[in-house]
Amino acid sequence: MLIASLKPRTMGGTTNTGLLAYALARAGHPVTCYDADESLQLAAWSREAKDFPCEVHEADTPAFAETVYPEMDHTRVNLVDAGHAENHPDIVDSVLEVADLAIVTLSPTQPDYERLTKPERGTPLAKVIKRSASLRDSGRPPTTYVLLNRCQAGASSPKKYADLLTQGGEDGTKPRWQVLSTRIPRREPIASAVGFPCDKRERKAPYDELVTELTRLGHLPEARRGA
Repeated sequence: MLIASLKPRTMGGTTNTGLLAYALARAGHPVTCYDADESLQLAAWSREAKDFPCEVHEADTPAFAETVYPEMDHTRVNLVDAGHAENHPDIVDSVLEVADLAIVTLSPTQPDYERLTKPERGTPLAKVIKRSASLRDSGRPPTTYVLLNRCQAGASSPKKYADLLTQGGEDGTKPRWQVLSTRIPRREPIASAVGFPCDKRERKAPYDELVTELTRLGHLPEARRGA
């Protein structure tokens, strides 16, 4: 299977991709990562962190569907870190053409919400995902969830923006999103994870919860060994 990690112009997407890869491996899933962001930050992380759980292939190409996807081992969980959709629409279009599942990282703030729903430049990500349907064999876009990121403990903002996303904005006219119940907390050990080993409890627990939720939703097989 292929999971696409997407983001509007927001921070934390690569962090979530890498720490999700660790969590998938801890759960017993064979994992391979693909770095489709021109910054190639995930690939650099895999070289720098001595415990990175899998191989990371550089795959920042608008021909992803034609040249990268056919060479994948589809018995594994293949995880793709895509760049900001506004900056790399051709690469994101090609990833969405073949993705089984898309996870959109979003911080629960007004600027990030507006970057997702009405960016000043570029196509709103909902339209990018919707238009992928015409490229796909199923004729439907991939199942997509929003993962709320950098959530402050005790703050009301995660629920506020989850409600806005699921209800189509304040007036119900915007696209409606499915929002994962897992929340990635605002913690320094997570924010500083890129390039370093996953040896802190705070870097593990939220992503183990995410794997559990994706399994419960039917997007991952049951784990073959404990975390």
